[in-house]
Parts: sequence; structure tokens; C-alpha cells
Amino acid sequence: MRCVRYVAPLLGIGLALLSTASNADMERKSLGVDPHGQVDIVNVSGRVQVRGWNKSEVEVSVDLNPSQRLEFINDDRHTLVRVASPGRKSGQAADLIVQVPEGSSVSVNTVSADQEIKGVRGSQRLQSVSGTIETTVWADDLQVKTISGDVRVDGHGSSSEADIDTVSGSVVLRDIAGAVEVGSVSGDIQVRMGELTRGRIHTTNGTVDWRSSLARDARLEAQAINGDLKFRLQKKVDAEFDIETFNGEIDNCFGPKSKRTREHAPGRAVRFVQGKGGARVDIKTMNGGVEICDD
Repeated sequence: MRCVRYVAPLLGIGLALLSTASNADMERKSLGVDPHGQVDIVNVSGRVQVRGWNKSEVEVSVDLNPSQRLEFINDDRHTLVRVASPGRKSGQAADLIVQVPEGSSVSVNTVSADQEIKGVRGSQRLQSVSGTIETTVWADDLQVKTISGDVRVDGHGSSSEADIDTVSGSVVLRDIAGAVEVGSVSGDIQVRMGELTRGRIHTTNGTVDWRSSLARDARLEAQAINGDLKFRLQKKVDAEFDIETFNGEIDNCFGPKSKRTREHAPGRAVRFVQGKGGARVDIKTMNGGVEICDD
């Protein structure tokens, strides 16, 4: 019992010393900047965390390898944060923590690094080859492009424009509104949003699970090669619908049943108007079913 009594405090001291040593290795720099300027961040490998705060400063914390160096430059309304490495050797990973004015516009470009962005209210341009991207957005524009990484976007109900494109990653969008364009080759798409003004969805081998309301003159287009498309439309629906599938069923909760488009070949379609028909919804799939209902 006496050994246990002394081991616990010693373990706590050891962990505290390790933490202090780790923090001591971090290189930290800051620059005064325009609170609504542009911040570009480049990191090949590792992790990038961006945090918005209420200071007119950009602060960078990074743990570099001896062969790496940090480029941290401010020119008028533009700030560059870049980890420079000799080539792209394996093991040359760096974790970046960048705090920016919350009103900044941010661009993050990585190769094999995850990205996490919080508290940034300006526009965002996020690009990664093989890393996940997680961000929160307000009312400004968002553009995300990734090849083999998942994407998650959480909003605050404000209207904006979001353009998401991934090859082999899933996409999750929550609590956004306005205009949305989402593309995926082999990843599923899940959208939970408020009022949609304009939407385009295209996927090759992925399912779509969509829930939103439609603005009075909204336009929603969805196309899939191999994947089921499921839509839940909230509030009162006033829209004209054109739904077609080559090899799949159409489940329409609004009433009208689909009909065969060819006598001796697969294919079904349904066209109808719900309410006053101010909005327009066009859905087409090759090998997958379509389900559309009010919520």
C-alpha cells in the first residue's frame, strides 16, 4: 500500500515534466495583422489546427524537425504560414496550431495532413490529398477539395455557399443553409441543413441522405451512377418534381406513382407538381433507388 501511495505522485510529476518538455519544444511566433485579412497555411504532412480568436494577431505554434523551417510572413492584408521541408521525405511531419483573427479568410493546403478549423468567420478554401477535413462555418463561402479524406462541416444556420468535392471520402454537412454543391466518387453524402436556395449533388458510387427545406424558387439537382438517393423535404413543399431512374425503384410519399419509361427495358420516371410548384427538383440515377418524402 505504501508503494502505491508514492508511485501515484511520482507518476503525476513525470507526466507533468513530459508535458513541460513537449511544450518547450514548440516554436511559437506571432505577428500583428489585419483582422479581416487573408491567411494562407501550407503543410505537407502532419496536422493543421486553425482557431479563430478576437485578437488582431496570427500566432503560430509548431514542433519542427531539424531539417524543417517555418516561413511566417505578413505583407499588408496577406499572411503566409508555411512549413518548408527538404523534399517530401517520410517522417517529415509537423503539427501546426495557427490562431487567426476570427474575421480572417483562410486557405489551408496539405498533402497528408488532417485539418481542423474552428471559429473562423471569413471564407475558407481547404484542400488536402489524403487527410480528413473538419470545419465550422458561418455566413461566408466555403470550398473543400480532398482526394482520400472524409469531410465534416458544421454550420450555425447562416446562409452561405458551400462547394465540397471528394474522391474517396464521405461528406457530412450539418446546420448550414443557402447554396450547396457536393460531389463524391465513392463516398456517401449526408446533409442536414435549413433552407436550400440552390443545390447540386453528384456521386458515382455513394448514397445520398439529404434533409432540408426548399426556398420558394429553389433549384435542386441530383445525379448518381450507382447509389441510392434519399430526400426528406421539411416544412411546406411547393415544387415541381422530375425524377428518373434507369435501374431502380422510385418511392414517392407525395402520391403520384412512377411509370415505366420503356416497354421492354428497365427505367422508371415520375413527374408531378406539389403545391404551387415554385421550386424545381430534378433527380436522376442509373443503378439505384430514389426515395422522396416530406418530413
